[in-house]
Amino acid sequence: MRLRHIEIFHAVYEQGSISEAARALNVSQPSVSKVLRHAEDQLGYELFQRTRGRLVATEAAHELFAEVAEVYSRLGRLSRAARNIGARKGGHLRVAVLPSLGLVVAPRAVARLRRTNPDVTFEITTLHSREVERSLFERECDVAIGYRVVRQVPLRQVPVGNAALVVVAPKGELAGDAAPVAMEVLDGRDFIGLRDSGPLADLFVNELTRLEIVPNEIVTSHTYYTALALVREGQGVTVTDAYTAAALSAPDLTFHALAPDVRAPINAITLEDPPALALIELFVEEMRAVMAEAMEAVPVGVAL
Repeated sequence: MRLRHIEIFHAVYEQGSISEAARALNVSQPSVSKVLRHAEDQLGYELFQRTRGRLVATEAAHELFAEVAEVYSRLGRLSRAARNIGARKGGHLRVAVLPSLGLVVAPRAVARLRRTNPDVTFEITTLHSREVERSLFERECDVAIGYRVVRQVPLRQVPVGNAALVVVAPKGELAGDAAPVAMEVLDGRDFIGLRDSGPLADLFVNELTRLEIVPNEIVTSHTYYTALALVREGQGVTVTDAYTAAALSAPDLTFHALAPDVRAPINAITLEDPPALALIELFVEEMRAVMAEAMEAVPVGVAL
């Protein structure tokens, strides 16, 4: 199928009629009909049948549309990317950050940098620790803000801060709402556990094992903010990183430092010789400042 065939077929399938497809594409109905017939002639089978005055997609069309929709979506992204590239004036940075940093920290760092460099444009996404290397080597991002990559791979890693775990509980659930808590208070307590949540959660699980502490894990979550939401629903207590705590604090929740302390370093990770290095360094500087401020903004009761 040619690109024009794909465009017409996609429009007719989605709109359900020749007239609506023509209106959506801002072309004439005869033009849509002609291209659609040409596509069917080339394919050697019908894509639509007329039933009681309506166009009805054939089984072949249903099967084909799954592939066409993906191509059409990629063409749309290509068109947007081409326009965006032409509009850039002050540099462009593709940033990938941990989900917890995507709540407040990274957006605030982007906003600060753009206040002094308004022509800089950004593409920002979240990713988990296991995706950092692939994202960098496949050139999906210019810099990743995440936990240190410990394998021997050629990456440039610059410290920007650290992430500490805190206990989250409904207000009044733990004695001394303004005080740190020993990890032993979690033993046997209803708990929202974490799975595949990265090195920080792994350190926490290792510490539980070392101390022979066994919480009553009633729900398991893959993200800190979902675990925190479950605490608000009365499903127990959990742990979250300090950045999520600072972003999602609420008067009905209390946050407590853990004893012993559980934390992990966070780095700015790039290829060894990244493009736009000067711009990356400006962004990392803003991230470092915002992360430090966020740690200070963690609710009362957490000493970090």
